[in-house]
Amino acid sequence: MYLLTDNPVTEPADDAFHFGPYVDILHAAVERAEPLPLTVGVFGSWGTGKSSLLRLWEHRLKEKKVSTIWFNPWKYDRKVEVWAALLHTILSEMKTEEGLSKKALRLAKAATWLSVRAGLGTAASLATGGVVKSGDVDTMLTELAEGDAEQYRQINRFENDFREAVEEFVGTDGRLVVFVDDLDRCTPESAMTVLESLKLFLGESRCVFVLALDLDVLAAVATNKFGDAFKDAPAEVVSGLAYLDKIVQLPFFLPDVSFDTLRSAFAPHVVQRGDDDAFWELLRRGLGANPRRLKRFVNVFNMALGIAAAQAGSAQDRAFRLQLAALLVIRSRHRDFFHLLAAEPTSWDTLVTYFRRVQDAPDRRGEYRLALPPELERFANDRTLEALLAWRGGPVGVPSVETVRSMITTVRTTTGPDRLSAADL
Repeated sequence: MYLLTDNPVTEPADDAFHFGPYVDILHAAVERAEPLPLTVGVFGSWGTGKSSLLRLWEHRLKEKKVSTIWFNPWKYDRKVEVWAALLHTILSEMKTEEGLSKKALRLAKAATWLSVRAGLGTAASLATGGVVKSGDVDTMLTELAEGDAEQYRQINRFENDFREAVEEFVGTDGRLVVFVDDLDRCTPESAMTVLESLKLFLGESRCVFVLALDLDVLAAVATNKFGDAFKDAPAEVVSGLAYLDKIVQLPFFLPDVSFDTLRSAFAPHVVQRGDDDAFWELLRRGLGANPRRLKRFVNVFNMALGIAAAQAGSAQDRAFRLQLAALLVIRSRHRDFFHLLAAEPTSWDTLVTYFRRVQDAPDRRGEYRLALPPELERFANDRTLEALLAWRGGPVGVPSVETVRSMITTVRTTTGPDRLSAADL
């Protein structure tokens, strides 16, 4: 069995989601953009492939001999000031350039001073990547208390000195592209400090900052920052768009990957009949076109199918495979119904019967709902569950009580206790 990993695509040859044309558009848009700096926002929801697009763009830039730096802010979240870690990540790269080591070290010390003044203390050394040692931070605390005028001068000149250092690093016509990935995995406070640092400390450098995050997360970040200030604001402000305009000059909303594209990419990795149209239609109805969600489903399904065959002593038929796939979707996206099935396996048949009666006579939905057992009433208007279970064009069918119990045992053996896990997201 071949497991699909969650690693982003890095080579154009592996671009199964066809992000190449979007990379071309973005690259052309920023290749000669002036004046710098420029901030590009690559927006998309969880699991839609933002990291893969960024890695493909990074590959293109390296082919063109453009300097790039990759920064994962979530690695530092809750440990250090994330904006300081971003600065030190850039400076540590510059430090390797001949003739820039002294300037980079001086800037790193100034950035560490800013961290110390922000109340970070000796934890600042964790963010410096070895550029500034822990003992140096302790010394800076003492110097700060004594009011070292030279250190204060360096802090006040930081933005200008940083601009000069970047220009020496990339040349007067060059640019440094800094990829900031997974910003939406940070706490709102950390994400906000990274966004603000782009303006506060790096506002005159020859840099292109590429931020990958979810716009909904940006809205949460902005709301968390400004609190009651958004209380009576228009919807477009509350959505984060107004704040986005102040930070990002070039927003790019990652288009959805089509379900057919995802099927082509993942079908070869489905054990036994990965070409089954009914199987993929079931996944389209139950999971949608989210690459990460589908990838994890395929992994879990393959494992569950293998366990089911081992438990039964033989391979299962097509109907069982489809019913098992449906149950895994239910566990992932309709957990309350899954828990009910574990206690009352007949609920599958009862709810399917209800949904199909409603489909035949929509005007009698209220009447049919009154006939449902009380524990099933809350699922009566769940159209997603209805589309999954009462799909007339598909051969999923209704499993027997014994089959439901057997499948639940298989699923629990595969995925563990009924707690929320990464496979359920």
